Amino acid sequence: MNYRPLARLIHEAGQLKKNPRSGWLSIGIKNPESIADHSWRTSLVGFLLARMEKADEKRVIELCMLHDLHETRISDLNYVSARYVKKDLNRAVRDQLEGVFCAKEIESLTKELLACKTREAIVAKDADLLEMIAQAKDYIESGNIYAKDWIRTAKARLKTKSAKRLATELVTTSSNDFWLSLK
Repeated sequence: MNYRPLARLIHEAGQLKKNPRSGWLSIGIKNPESIADHSWRTSLVGFLLARMEKADEKRVIELCMLHDLHETRISDLNYVSARYVKKDLNRAVRDQLEGVFCAKEIESLTKELLACKTREAIVAKDADLLEMIAQAKDYIESGNIYAKDWIRTAKARLKTKSAKRLATELVTTSSNDFWLSLK
């Protein structure tokens, strides 16, 4: 096995720790979470949501973990920017994974997520949106009133029953509730 492509991919994935989620910049968040921060919590939400929805949790976690990997190549385009830029996500992923022994599997996961037709892809997409709702709640509580609009639009895009119920709890529960509930 050639380990160089794996080392290259691991280093490239590390860029996600340095790159901010760009959409938050447009509403004045000075230091938004990184793409890696977002992907980690999306994976956790995906694990929980997969259990709630009786989906294949391993597959959901894989989809969540990899859902923004391509952003090392094409950046995190916010909704406005994405309307004007033609991105070739499949090419970015294919180039990114050149020489990686499990490239076909990762490419397949990426295509599954983009098509969003399997139960697992739907759950993973809901996990992505729920993570954004949780982050928006945190930004609202830190004083950014514009993040409320992000919650409204994200909630409207949720598909699963469990995600819709969890979204309501995320919005009505303080992001500091875990501190306050310590005994």
